[in-house]
Amino acid sequence: MARQGIVTGAIVLIAWALASGTAPAQDLDDTAYRQRIVDARTAAKLDAHVRAGSLLEDVIADPRFRRLPQDEQRRLVSAAAWSAAQIGDLAAAIAWQAELVELGSDDPDDWYRMALVALDMGDRDAAARALTVLIARWPELLRNATTEVLYPLALQGDTTTPDRVAFQQALFDANWKGGSAGETGGIWFRLARSRLVQGDQERARIVARRITDPDTLVLMRADRRFDPLLHRDGWRANVAHASTREIERMRLLARAYPDRIESLGSLAHQLLVGGHHEEVVALADDVLARIAAAPTGAPPFVDADQRVWLMNYKSIALWRMGRIEESVEELRRASLLEENGRPNVSQMLNLGFVECDRGHADAALAAADAAGELGLSDYGRAVRAAIRHCAAHLLGDGTAAASQLEELAELGDDAPLLYLEALLLSGQADNALALMRDLLASDDRRSLALGWAQDCRRAEPLPAQLEARALREAFLAREDVLEAIDAVGRIERYDVYCDPEG
Repeated sequence: MARQGIVTGAIVLIAWALASGTAPAQDLDDTAYRQRIVDARTAAKLDAHVRAGSLLEDVIADPRFRRLPQDEQRRLVSAAAWSAAQIGDLAAAIAWQAELVELGSDDPDDWYRMALVALDMGDRDAAARALTVLIARWPELLRNATTEVLYPLALQGDTTTPDRVAFQQALFDANWKGGSAGETGGIWFRLARSRLVQGDQERARIVARRITDPDTLVLMRADRRFDPLLHRDGWRANVAHASTREIERMRLLARAYPDRIESLGSLAHQLLVGGHHEEVVALADDVLARIAAAPTGAPPFVDADQRVWLMNYKSIALWRMGRIEESVEELRRASLLEENGRPNVSQMLNLGFVECDRGHADAALAAADAAGELGLSDYGRAVRAAIRHCAAHLLGDGTAAASQLEELAELGDDAPLLYLEALLLSGQADNALALMRDLLASDDRRSLALGWAQDCRRAEPLPAQLEARALREAFLAREDVLEAIDAVGRIERYDVYCDPEG
């Protein structure tokens, strides 16, 4: 009703001016311009973004736009940016957003939308800059930001650029707890590592104090750079104790977010690290039963798509318990469900790995092919290539194996450990050593190699895993490999599952 009233009032004003014959032409022109503004805003509010974009562009191009109050200018440019983004004209959206910055936008929605558009354009640094401004100005709004944006931006790709480090620091300074996922250890690890590389040991120590999860503590203990930040014999650095504490923390998190599967997924992850497999199965079964029993229109969780990851964790637990057929069937059911409204590529690829580990090459290839091409990330392509390489090795197809190894080499920046394992499986241990040395020499990739080398609990191997594990053990027993690791880190034994997938 309010929107209709604004439009009607403008029309009456125009009619009165024409009837009286007293309004100067300038006033009539200004009134008509105001009506165009109303029309543009109305179209935007009605989500008629194609029409809104055209009207807003015309309004903003008019010389009278610069005579409007700056706050009104900002609102119109903001609407133009959002309409452009909604119709997929990202270049136009970015141009409008640059003007918003010049206008000194004080609307947090503007800065959040800048981040979303930048992510759609693949510009993670620009997204990080926008969110850093938002967090610094409105830290209380962090609870409203989706974890699907914050976590990838803090953890994926090159997180060592100045913009990405500033974003991580902004999260830290805002005392962010990780939302309903609660898994901030990996973010603080990267931030502390960057501070160490910069030579700022004191700031690194402050950040490292917030790391409590066993996964990240293993990485810190393995990397000699973190020795000044960690009392290795102290209670905080004890990985087994950390596992117990983290499970209890995740139980509290799940109670704090009773309508979120995401928090239950974080609990399931830590239960897997600690080896509590029966509880993972019971947790997943309870969630799936609650979803199935809920009345239509009243789902018990707001993030039902996350159930596929809980099913994934259940599959791992079943595998470790020796219930292999049930494990595969659970993963197969998960792969048939949607993931964030799209075909479930993640579980389909995971199914391919399990089938190959079982020695079922044809089933592994079928799962890899079913993942398709649409929306597959570079990491996803690397996973698919690793599955196909494994299958080719099982089938004795040297040509196909060489082809997939070449693809893994091209995608090595996205999945270096998959490439390393494929090299070992192909009998190229010396090339694997060269890759290992490159990873260990890298400031930000060293932790990948050191984490892979740790001696942790593992499930009983499936048939095709026997060879791969033997090759890994032989590789890590080589004197030249041990020397390369010892120069920057160490290998230790842990009574937890460092790799939740294995």
